[in-house]
Amino acid sequence: MLASCVHSTHRNGWRAPAQTLHRGWVCNGRVAILEPAMKKYPLTLTLLLGVLVPLACWLAVTGVPADYWGWRRMVVMVSGVGLAALIGACALLAVRPGWLERSLGGLDKLYALHKRFGIACALMLGVHWLTELSPKLFLALEWAAPKVRKAGGVKDPLMSLAKDMGEWAAWGMLAMVLVALLSAIPYRWWRPSHRLFAPLVLMGAWHGLMLFDGRLWAGPAGVLFAAILAVSVYAALMSLFGRIGRKRRHAGQIVSLERLPGGTLDILCKADGWPGHTAGQFALVTFDKREGAHPFTIASAPRPGGELRFIVKALGDYTATLADTLHAGDALLVEGPYGGFVAGQGQGRQAWVAGGIGVTPFLAWLEARGRTGGTGEVDFYYCVKDAGEAAALEEVRERARASGVCLHLVESAKGGRFDPACLADASDVYFCGPPRLGEAIEAALSARGRAAHFHHEAFAMR
Repeated sequence: MLASCVHSTHRNGWRAPAQTLHRGWVCNGRVAILEPAMKKYPLTLTLLLGVLVPLACWLAVTGVPADYWGWRRMVVMVSGVGLAALIGACALLAVRPGWLERSLGGLDKLYALHKRFGIACALMLGVHWLTELSPKLFLALEWAAPKVRKAGGVKDPLMSLAKDMGEWAAWGMLAMVLVALLSAIPYRWWRPSHRLFAPLVLMGAWHGLMLFDGRLWAGPAGVLFAAILAVSVYAALMSLFGRIGRKRRHAGQIVSLERLPGGTLDILCKADGWPGHTAGQFALVTFDKREGAHPFTIASAPRPGGELRFIVKALGDYTATLADTLHAGDALLVEGPYGGFVAGQGQGRQAWVAGGIGVTPFLAWLEARGRTGGTGEVDFYYCVKDAGEAAALEEVRERARASGVCLHLVESAKGGRFDPACLADASDVYFCGPPRLGEAIEAALSARGRAAHFHHEAFAMR
């Protein structure tokens, strides 16, 4: 994600490297209690909107169905619009517009929502498709009378093509969802295959446009469906023409490389035209065009000249090769900045908790705090297996001392174990590390009886 944070799926600033980018470590994210309904329940509300509006319009136009064929046609139509709404939302999330990322609280939240929408699409597709194929079963079981067909009808070739394209798109989407969920498939193979969703979305849009009931176009259902198709086509074309994130990409080159303890690599680079970032954010970095972009936390505060620092841990087969394949002077492409894992400015006592390579966003925070002079008391818990394998430990110690942050090193190899009870006095807790540790911290904070702000980031590319 963010680069190094996540265990196997996030940035290396705590996201997992490369293919591991999908398994997950948690890193930043703010928990809000009172949020607009669409922000809190986007999937539920999208589904309700996509189903209830066409259902109400259908009943208003045709009335309650009198037989199996009427019910089947209604369910096919309503589930089709609901499916289109889910696909449209999923496609829009894939475009990752800035306004939507900010609204959801960061790219990690956006991608997590994109995954849930994708799974919901597969389930709704099952309802739509099985209902379409149900006549053979109902007729075989004699649950429905044979349909009386009008004689002399001429098949519309465009309508036939739309039906065929819908079936092809259905098979393709189910296959793509399955591939996306199989973490065993390497990221470098999954990423290009995932781009096939764009033509599948266009095929589905054509299918829906041709088969949508003409009686509903003039009503709310027609307006809604037209908007859904417009969004879907826009997002698919953005993907096909490589426009997603293009305005946020910056060419650059590696300035220096340094191997750090624990199988980590310190990468210093410069990106031309870099717009600046806030300490704690991440970028999508491409070292090899064949491999594609991977999220890595920016382990430095904003620096002049577009200088960026990434600390990458060898957590997967891709990141394990970087120390041997990268060289000073190599070109790279940086896209960003992304994310909302930024240090709070409140006066209350803060607690920072880093697990392993999850230290990277806090390195950036310490650097920024050292420059500007931080406010408020901070306890920083750095959880590692052994001090000898801790990335940038001496730097962390020096920066913590210089910026007035109280550092607590927790070494599991020496029997050390992080106890969430030590967070009792903290009003804000920031966490970047393994998911289980994050879950334990969140549970402990929830059980302590008074509201506590828990900030973490959950990023997964798959």
